[in-house]
Amino acid sequence: MTNPMQKTKYILLAVALLLPVAIHAQSFEGLWATGSALDGGTVQLTKRPDGLFRFAGALKAGELKIMTTETFVQGTTQFLKPSYVDSYLINHGLRYGLTKDESQEGWVVSFQEDTYRFLVDPVNRTVTGELMLPWNEVLIAGSAFLGGSNSVEWDRNAMLPFTRDHNQPYVFTWTGELGVYSDVVEPGRFKLEGQMTWGPRELHPFVQDEDILQASQMRTGGDDTKWRVSQNGTYRITVNLFTETIHAELLNLPGTTSPTAVIATEDKRQSGEVVSVYDLSGRPLDKPRKGINLMRMADGSVRKVICKE
Repeated sequence: MTNPMQKTKYILLAVALLLPVAIHAQSFEGLWATGSALDGGTVQLTKRPDGLFRFAGALKAGELKIMTTETFVQGTTQFLKPSYVDSYLINHGLRYGLTKDESQEGWVVSFQEDTYRFLVDPVNRTVTGELMLPWNEVLIAGSAFLGGSNSVEWDRNAMLPFTRDHNQPYVFTWTGELGVYSDVVEPGRFKLEGQMTWGPRELHPFVQDEDILQASQMRTGGDDTKWRVSQNGTYRITVNLFTETIHAELLNLPGTTSPTAVIATEDKRQSGEVVSVYDLSGRPLDKPRKGINLMRMADGSVRKVICKE
């Protein structure tokens, strides 16, 4: 006959086996890639603001190891060891453990390519890898440019395209007017899309309302955070999809180049101080052109003006 105390122990043991194993978040000061898949030496991974570590670069067929110090130090250096034998670097997220044994197997790189990327997630203890392919387009969406939104919502059909660098297929640049405008939803905010609609490809800052002039890193997907414009003016924004980096320059402030102008409208002529002129895509113009122009006045208002000559 089973002892009641023993029966209770068996039940508790069974329950414990059914409970999920808690994963404790790890904290690394830095991580480095090494191994025969690299040409030699080590490459430091980029630490993202969210605590994940990113690698973007060329690899060749061989073994890749991820370690916690730049050079191997016996008894100190730890390696991120795959939980399974023959774990390929290209994967959807494989668990790893830590070991100080340098002889333990690393990650398998099966062929040479220039566009490997992988992420180390210390919270979930996973490594996720891919081959990055170029996007067809990048577009800016939001209320930080003229015509991008109204008082209710952003207009996805009003997105403005970036220009691809012909020599670097992952690099895109956009130049145009950005600012904090009235009578729009989410004034001064924007994000980037990889197609003329909302998702699936989107680029975001790691924190909401990051000043675009202070931004350096971005992420693909995730929470719907947006960048913020703190100054009105003409901007040049450059993104590198492969390294997930972003850089913005403020080229000039409103009113620094445009003279006072007399404008021809549909049915009358009106005189006013025009501080800047743009086409319907929000690109700055040296002077009004025949057709519809967007005029920013000295009082901050924006007028849609038809020039007949």
